[in-house]
Amino acid sequence: MTDQEDIDQRLARLSGATEGLRPSPGFSARVMLAIDTQHAPSIFEAAWFSARRLVPVAAIAAALAVVWAVQVDGTVDDELATTYASVGFE
Repeated sequence: MTDQEDIDQRLARLSGATEGLRPSPGFSARVMLAIDTQHAPSIFEAAWFSARRLVPVAAIAAALAVVWAVQVDGTVDDELATTYASVGFE
């Protein structure tokens, strides 16, 4: 039982050392008052905070879409140019 005694002694020492650490009087009331004074964000504020995270992702996706569209447009023009003057024999 030496381990149990060591733990009990340690807990007693910690309890004595932290005896003075208590919240000041009225702490709970101040916390509850601070919570009550805060208002819930409106739908516009919530949308703004969400959009701030998504705007960089959307900008990168738009830039990649433009690059892809330019590359596809160039290959379509090249393919159409080769078939423009050709005559099909049947």
